[in-house]
Amino acid sequence: MHSTPSTTVGRRKRSHEIVELLEGAIASGEFEIGSQLPSEKVLAERFGVGRPSVREALFLLQQRGIVDVASGTRARVTTPTNSLFLGQLTASIRRMAATPDGQNQMEQTRLLFESGVAWQAAQVATDEDIVRLKKTLDANVAALGNAAEFIRTDVAFHYELNVITRNPIFATVHEILVEWLLDQRTTTIHMPDADRFSIRDHTSIYDAVVAHDPMRAFHEMGSHLRLISQLYHESKRLSQSILRDITRDVAERMDREKQNLWPGSAPLAPAPVGSAPGKRPKASKRMS
Repeated sequence: MHSTPSTTVGRRKRSHEIVELLEGAIASGEFEIGSQLPSEKVLAERFGVGRPSVREALFLLQQRGIVDVASGTRARVTTPTNSLFLGQLTASIRRMAATPDGQNQMEQTRLLFESGVAWQAAQVATDEDIVRLKKTLDANVAALGNAAEFIRTDVAFHYELNVITRNPIFATVHEILVEWLLDQRTTTIHMPDADRFSIRDHTSIYDAVVAHDPMRAFHEMGSHLRLISQLYHESKRLSQSILRDITRDVAERMDREKQNLWPGSAPLAPAPVGSAPGKRPKASKRMS
């Protein structure tokens, strides 16, 4: 049976401090993987807090995948799974990328991360690695004209570069970014010739890896990602502009139809950009 020395919690939110103390106890080996933690009553006495604070701390630890809490039994220490870890980070990235600042930060992160991956791949790629990378490039080329397949093979090409590095952390980071990458590629793929420019860049990156030229691979990847970033922002801007023009064209056409049906009715002209909803623009003074 584990001893439970007393540790008094300070003024910061109690449940959060209990989480840190229990994480430390688990990391130190006091509570091993698969073992049960002391009861809520014992933990409350150990930390000098009430049971609600202990219960909240255990809930937070469960959310992190560190313990498993079942009704009627004491919490059990578990091993965090990759799927839980990836799911939590992916959800955080989704929320971050939904903001303008977050989008820019994600682009900066990808630029530095993937350029570094290309550098490392060019340094360590074996003949077998290059054969696999060539297969992913050929699949990407073959997918020209098929948007869904092109996006899949595009992401696969970038993933293969991570595999070549033989660094599992790189592959994990790529998996975390995949959902955001798919959104970017789904947006840019509809830009005229965007797929062909991507093939051009992927080929240049491949050539740099084949040549074992890390600096060239770094710059080719950086150039490619900056192109994709610019296409993404232009696509978003143009989509809004085109939709605004379409809205105005439809409104004006409906106005003309209404005038033909009821000649005496006043036309409802579309409001200019920046005007308040429901307010019509003031009529300009006519020159005599």
